[in-house]
Amino acid sequence: MRNRVWAKSAGAVLMAWAACAVSGVAGPPVTRCGAKIVRTGLGDAAVTPRVTVLDNADRWRLKDGEAHTGVNPHEFYFTLEAEGKDIPFPRVEIVWPGVGIARVLGAERISDTPSGLVARVTHKRTPTQVCSMISTGSVHMAIQHNWEVRRAGSYRDGAWPAKQIQAQLNYLFAAREMCRAMGFARSGDPGFRGDIRLYGFETNFPNGHVDHPPHFHIMLGWPGWEGTHAGHFRLDAEGLITRNEVTTGTGTRAYERGEVCRMVDPDGKTGFELIAMPDGRGVIMRRAAGQPEYRIREDEREAGTVRAVTVGTRPTDAHAWSEISSVRVEDDPVAGILRITITEPSGKVKRETITYDADTGAIIKTEVEETSAAA
Repeated sequence: MRNRVWAKSAGAVLMAWAACAVSGVAGPPVTRCGAKIVRTGLGDAAVTPRVTVLDNADRWRLKDGEAHTGVNPHEFYFTLEAEGKDIPFPRVEIVWPGVGIARVLGAERISDTPSGLVARVTHKRTPTQVCSMISTGSVHMAIQHNWEVRRAGSYRDGAWPAKQIQAQLNYLFAAREMCRAMGFARSGDPGFRGDIRLYGFETNFPNGHVDHPPHFHIMLGWPGWEGTHAGHFRLDAEGLITRNEVTTGTGTRAYERGEVCRMVDPDGKTGFELIAMPDGRGVIMRRAAGQPEYRIREDEREAGTVRAVTVGTRPTDAHAWSEISSVRVEDDPVAGILRITITEPSGKVKRETITYDADTGAIIKTEVEETSAAA
């Protein structure tokens, strides 16, 4: 039952996760809405389309700042705001001369014009997030699809974090396999009140979500969101973990490499413990001290976490590690294809291909192929 409840509220959970970075002092009630206009092909990001509100134009205003309104080579997105609660969303005219418009998200496309289109906004939140939700038992993943042409906010300038993007993908799906091995993926009851959330980071500043510097999350999710113990494993330029910053309902605490982080549920029960390895090359996870330990660790061959992340286990910290699998992920945010390859020491290979909407992240289909060691 927990699984179904979480799936229905996944959108709300993501919104709460993003909102935690942009919350501020409460003001007068307002109504917001927004949409995203996708081009037929990449184009000039220097020209911003003109938005004209056609209904109750005196009440609505375009909200400035790239957290709310902006343009890149692939798309234009905008947010409208009006004072008051529950104001009907308006029709708008988008004037974008010489640009072919492939689709409109967050609005109903009513008609095309010689220089753009007319649409009725339907979404309260501007649909700029591009994220795929994947659930297995008590383990829930949010995979952000980072495409350089959409870079914004803190990621707009400077070197593109390609290595960190690849490393966090490998870490996240290796963490899923680690959670499988620990039994968390078998049912919606993980043995504590809540669930496990494995989230990446996003570089397009959707709705003002900063999500910087690069990191991946391992969380003990409290029912709903508030109080969730959100671990942020910060990554350096080579994909090594520098520390674990855990945000809870009471603030943030940094756990240095080698330090044990207890993740607790709303009843104060420890769900599991996390340890960033002393060398920064992985994370150890266990239900409690003295119990079997599991680990995700960079591939020891050239390129480390950028190449792959291995999953291992040992009965206690007095024993040697044995490998369970090696995980390599490839994401094509242009085509909307995510490929996960899981290789066991025996040579058995599992290939998972997830096709998703490249503009929203919504999953279209999932295909799984397994090859035995003898094949």
